[in-house]
Amino acid sequence: MKYLVIAPHADDELLGCGGTISKLLRSNNEVYLLVCSTRHNDLKKYKDVFSLFTGYFELPFEDEKLHRYNLLKSIETIYNKIKPHTIFIPNKDDFNLDHQEVYKSCQVVLRRFQTYEPKEILMYEVPSSTTQSFKNNFKCNYYVELQDTDIKFKINNFKKYKNEIRDYPNPRNEEGILTYAKFRGMECNTKFAEGFNLIYKKI
Repeated sequence: MKYLVIAPHADDELLGCGGTISKLLRSNNEVYLLVCSTRHNDLKKYKDVFSLFTGYFELPFEDEKLHRYNLLKSIETIYNKIKPHTIFIPNKDDFNLDHQEVYKSCQVVLRRFQTYEPKEILMYEVPSSTTQSFKNNFKCNYYVELQDTDIKFKINNFKKYKNEIRDYPNPRNEEGILTYAKFRGMECNTKFAEGFNLIYKKI
């Protein structure tokens, strides 16, 4: 099956669903990544992360300068090209404004009665952004059980984003990622997990 992860910035895909990405790739699914803004001056140094995906797309928009019309048209073009079974999008109430803009654009792109509709829409959390929102209405109602190898994949590849690592207790580090995976795991009675908010599912 085809899966599309839409990330406002390079690193959100790993913080939000890196373990799930690992699990999907291990099961020989097609997993595509769309990065919506160039927070880093040179994304080429992260090509070893992007090469893990079946396909990778990068939009030419500057960090904190996302224009909704151009953004949504770009997302729509790639979405219609891939036609994913499941799409992962950022949380609507995240603290980061780019995350909010990407969510709003996705909401338009994924409106009903279009030529193609995904079977599943999942909203993911980015601990350092989702948890800082005054709203913080993120509710997990969908869990993906992870193995040790999935957590290692998530941690080891996030470490490649050296500029994005912060000291604990900020969750943007190895200990923070591990702690969060255990916390979501406890919620669904397993060792490790990632939690999502299921927006839509068609069976």
